[in-house]
Amino acid sequence: MGAAGAGKAWHHIVGQTTSNLERFGAEAIHNTGNLVRLEHGKGSIHQEITNLYNSVQPELTGSWDITVRQWVNTLSYEEQQDFGIRVIKAFGGTVE
Repeated sequence: MGAAGAGKAWHHIVGQTTSNLERFGAEAIHNTGNLVRLEHGKGSIHQEITNLYNSVQPELTGSWDITVRQWVNTLSYEEQQDFGIRVIKAFGGTVE
């Protein structure tokens, strides 16, 4: 894909975790349909999304013992994609 551009980063809608790569395969994770360009750096949309995924949100996951990322990894590809798109939009990003 090349560089995302100044102040931007490529963001995987369905995360590039080891478990997702094993479950869905590299082609499903590393393709243009699963990548969006987001603002990157301190205080950016990309950082806010990362912060959410790394946090514990029991009202979302139903547990105080897992992070949002751990919970999302239990979902199907389609459910992860839907959740990821909703999160991007909630933080003001766009999915083209």
